Amino acid sequence: MIELSKLGPFALENRLGNDPDSHVFHGFHLKQKRQAVVCILPERYAENPRARQRLEKRSRQLQKLNHPNIVRYHGAGIDQGIPFFALDFVDGISLQQYLEQHGPLPWETVVEIGLQVCAALAAAHHMNIHHLDVRPAHILLSGSGLTDPRKPLNVQLTSFWADPRWRRSSLLLFPKDRQRYLSPEQFEDPQYVDDATDIFSLGCVFYEMITGKLPFNPLASGQERWKLPERPASLVLDCPVWLDRVIMRMIEVMPDRRPPDIDSVAAGLRESQDAVARGMSAIEHALVGNNGRESIIDIGIDRSEAEKLLHKPKLYERGSFFNSKIFLGLALIVVIGALVWLLRPLSDEQLHARAEPLMLTDDTTKWRDAETNYIQPLLERYPDSEFADEAQNWLNMIQMERAEARLAISLRMGREFRSDAERRLANARGLEDGGNHLGAWHQYDMILEELPETVDNRPYHLIAKREINRLQHLRVTGKVQNSSINDFALQAEEMSLSGDVKKGREIFRRIVSLYQEAPEAAGAVELAKSELAKPISMPSAKEATAAKPKVALETDKQQEVRKPELNSTEAPAEAAPATSAPKTPPAVSAPADAADTTTDGIDLSETASPEAGPVEETPAKRAPLFPVNPNFSGSSTEF
Repeated sequence: MIELSKLGPFALENRLGNDPDSHVFHGFHLKQKRQAVVCILPERYAENPRARQRLEKRSRQLQKLNHPNIVRYHGAGIDQGIPFFALDFVDGISLQQYLEQHGPLPWETVVEIGLQVCAALAAAHHMNIHHLDVRPAHILLSGSGLTDPRKPLNVQLTSFWADPRWRRSSLLLFPKDRQRYLSPEQFEDPQYVDDATDIFSLGCVFYEMITGKLPFNPLASGQERWKLPERPASLVLDCPVWLDRVIMRMIEVMPDRRPPDIDSVAAGLRESQDAVARGMSAIEHALVGNNGRESIIDIGIDRSEAEKLLHKPKLYERGSFFNSKIFLGLALIVVIGALVWLLRPLSDEQLHARAEPLMLTDDTTKWRDAETNYIQPLLERYPDSEFADEAQNWLNMIQMERAEARLAISLRMGREFRSDAERRLANARGLEDGGNHLGAWHQYDMILEELPETVDNRPYHLIAKREINRLQHLRVTGKVQNSSINDFALQAEEMSLSGDVKKGREIFRRIVSLYQEAPEAAGAVELAKSELAKPISMPSAKEATAAKPKVALETDKQQEVRKPELNSTEAPAEAAPATSAPKTPPAVSAPADAADTTTDGIDLSETASPEAGPVEETPAKRAPLFPVNPNFSGSSTEF
């Protein structure tokens, strides 16, 4: 391990990166009073005259790289027999660290980062400088976009130090994580590399950013080594088909099948953005491409076929038979007949037959094709068809999957929820994850009761109905939140005594259904069963008021539904959520003649509060059961 305090004009401070043996240091230029990064090279570049000459040549090349998306290089030197080079210090994190924090990124973020990396590589390639080691650790992110996803990220590429002549003997000595981004030709003969090598490595980075995994395993053997990976659009619901085609073209194993240069990759990324924004059809894309130029995006439709479908026949040489009036007339008749045949509406049976194989796959890209081309036309043209019910079920499935994917992105990226419906769904999921199944069930009820069934809310209504059906058949055996079960049991008692017998009995039925196999909830289940076994009666207000203390005491015998009594000077174990109702002081036991005091109602629209002490004959006002949005603030700007 190298231990230095000064090298050349730089004072060396802490090492950068997670490797304790790293030879990359945070430095400080003593004369210019500027921060820098100092990278120490192997000693052979100081000892070997030819290696030293290559070091000087490469240093002069890199000093000419002056681009906003490339970390600025300041040159190389040798001090105390140790070769090194220096470059600007970037106050940010690497893309590798960003992916470790956030996982797969939204396709919009992938394109935003990709365009800036393409700009950096284009500037280098135009000077005949190749990176040859493009990977997430060498892509640095900075700026306000790191803390606020609504703001842009600043992207800079670093480590332009590779030289193919230096790498040939030591390539396989690289750590495994570095080898996974190298191109096939770098393993065969690293001296013969060009733009296509950087394009392949960048394509692997794009694939990892959007799917969370790498496309190839160069360390494998045989056919598994460069086996064609799954398409990104088949793994990620929101990945546009246009971006999918760009990435798959970049990671072609044969170099001559990749995009011709890095400028073409950038054009493909912009083309993907434009196609999504304008809703361009595949036929239009095959004809127009990238603003009239040849496109690197292969969507599987021949240009000549697109011209026929869009009424753009080719012109032939003047004076030939093909330009005669007779031929033109016959051709027009044939074209019109073909178009009528091709464009005739499909029957409901044909639409169903074409949609069915697409919907039976797990490829969500095919689901979108089925939705646009077959399911929606079937429902619009043939609402009374025998296939309409199945088509509607498919459409429901697609809409629910899309809503789930959007919610997952919002939670992972810490973004604001897109709607009240999405917030409520996140709320319900958080409650169930915490063992509060009754609270989650109630949230799904509220989605159905309080949110109008608009087009935007419809997927969440469908999800709520599906989840309620699942909870009706769920038998909880794992983690449960006893305090929430006890609160619901107490509320069910109060509802029954106050005359709202139907709702009270429904809560008891849910307790029995969910927790009959959960040992921790045995007391609440027995209480619920005993209440359901009683004949239905509607007590008067006076009887209900007099009966409440008795019920509270009987409940205490059935199950320890509350923690031991707190002293009047003690506070609950947890603070109530910020969005809950204001806290009330702990209850003080009242004399027995206070039995006529009524209990305040409990609001079911909030989340379970911290456990309280036992209910006395004069009950204290209880905290609401559900906060507006526990642990899912939606307004957080932190990742």
